[in-house]
Amino acid sequence: MIILDFMSKYSMYFYIVFILLGTLLGYYGKVPGMFKSHNGKIQTWCLGILLFAIGLEIGSNRDVLMVLGTIGLKAAVISIMSVVGTICCINIAARMFSRERMRSS
Repeated sequence: MIILDFMSKYSMYFYIVFILLGTLLGYYGKVPGMFKSHNGKIQTWCLGILLFAIGLEIGSNRDVLMVLGTIGLKAAVISIMSVVGTICCINIAARMFSRERMRSS
């Protein structure tokens, strides 16, 4: 329980440490080939588990359920705009990087 308390109190640092650790392992080539080949599947499963846990949290919180109708439209608009913005930024970045590759080759 001490570890869980620490993780919830300092969650942002916990996430940053894991991102940095993964970055360093990837940069120095310390990631096993089997993990690399299944990385997409692992990410998909972990994301599914995370979304399931969020759903459980929302479903068990009566206060959230009572105001869901009120905040539902705003939340939907924000979510949709976030997805659209992300897709636009990814397309812009992909075009920029593909042009750089074409110039350098």
